[in-house]
Amino acid sequence: MPKKGKGDKLARMSDEERARYLQHRAELEMEAKRRKQQLIAAFTKNKLRREEAFSRLNTAKINEQWRFILRRIKCKELHEDVECLWRNFDRILKTKDLVIQRLYDELKMADMDHRRLQEAHIQTIDLIIGRYKQRCEHLHEFFARERDRVVSKDVNELNKIQESLEQRCSQLQSIIFGQEKEIENRLTQTKIRNAVNIYGIVYLKEDSLSRLTQYTSNEIEKLWRQLTETITEYENITGEDIRKQYEYLKEQDDIYRADAAQYPRLHAYLQGTIKSLKQDTHALSRKRQQRITELGDQVVRMRKRIESLRQDFSVSQMLDATQLKKLTIVSTSVLKDLRRMSEKGSALLSLLKMCSNLEPSSLIVQKYTLHEPQETLTDCISEPFNKLENFWEQFNYIKAENVFMRKECDKLSFENKQLRNTLRMYLLTVSRTSTIRPLMSVPV
Repeated sequence: MPKKGKGDKLARMSDEERARYLQHRAELEMEAKRRKQQLIAAFTKNKLRREEAFSRLNTAKINEQWRFILRRIKCKELHEDVECLWRNFDRILKTKDLVIQRLYDELKMADMDHRRLQEAHIQTIDLIIGRYKQRCEHLHEFFARERDRVVSKDVNELNKIQESLEQRCSQLQSIIFGQEKEIENRLTQTKIRNAVNIYGIVYLKEDSLSRLTQYTSNEIEKLWRQLTETITEYENITGEDIRKQYEYLKEQDDIYRADAAQYPRLHAYLQGTIKSLKQDTHALSRKRQQRITELGDQVVRMRKRIESLRQDFSVSQMLDATQLKKLTIVSTSVLKDLRRMSEKGSALLSLLKMCSNLEPSSLIVQKYTLHEPQETLTDCISEPFNKLENFWEQFNYIKAENVFMRKECDKLSFENKQLRNTLRMYLLTVSRTSTIRPLMSVPV
């Protein structure tokens, strides 16, 4: 019936209404299908979540049970270990105490030996100090003798140097006086020569001028006479004789002109000689001046040299005085140092006596023998120090023994601390396991 009604309903609808109705039905079916898928997905998710929670709970239970089993096994092993340690602890503690006691006794013996060796070392040092004190006294005496000898020698040398300087100064003064005299003599000689030369030049000039004037006057008179004669002859003679006479006179006139032309040459020659003489006098004066300046420079140099010698002598005197002062100061400082050293030595001796008096009589120096004696080369060591070789060997051996014992003591103390720490940890773990075991126990 409903199908028929639905078919009737669809038949009564138009095409548009039918399409709309079918579309609405398809949408409703799609919505129902989607809701169904959502319900299935939510159900599967919830189921998976519950399964995961159950799996985590089961794994936690399994892990807890496994840990409990492991703790029981570990506690059993620790209990056995602690029982073993407890059994061996007293024995190890006794052995450690015995070792510590033995090491303490050895340290005590080493300390005693060290004190004995120290006493022997102090005695040897005292012997060395005494020997060096004697040596210092000997050196001081030798220094005093050498100082006196050097002072006397220096004083003699200073006296000799002073005498030699005085002699040289006197010689230099005599040399300077002789050079001054020689310079004065040379100056007088040069002045005399210059005066003679000047007088000769002036005399020659005057003589030549007088001769020239006399010669010219004679020639002029002669010419005047000839002129008068020619005039008279000209007046007396006429015709051809006049021409001949004229030519002859003309020739004579030429000759006289040539002679007159020679006079300026002579005058120039004389002037040249005068100039050369003046130049010679000027050169001589210049040479004389140069010589005078050279001699003056020599005198200045000699004076400077004398002054430098005097300064050197004074400086040497000052240096000698300062060196003498330094020598005295150094000698006083050396004496003070030697006195201080002697005082220190006496103080050390007094301290040694006091210490030896305060020490008990049981501490007697004995010869210490090494476990493995070795041969030493003492040929290259000097005589006062070769006796200390055995002492230093003993000292080094004792030092090494002390270091070894200290290391062993440190090692044993470290082991003791470790044992105490392990015992403490064991006791703590045992106490904790005893409190935790009832809570963690599960019936198997």
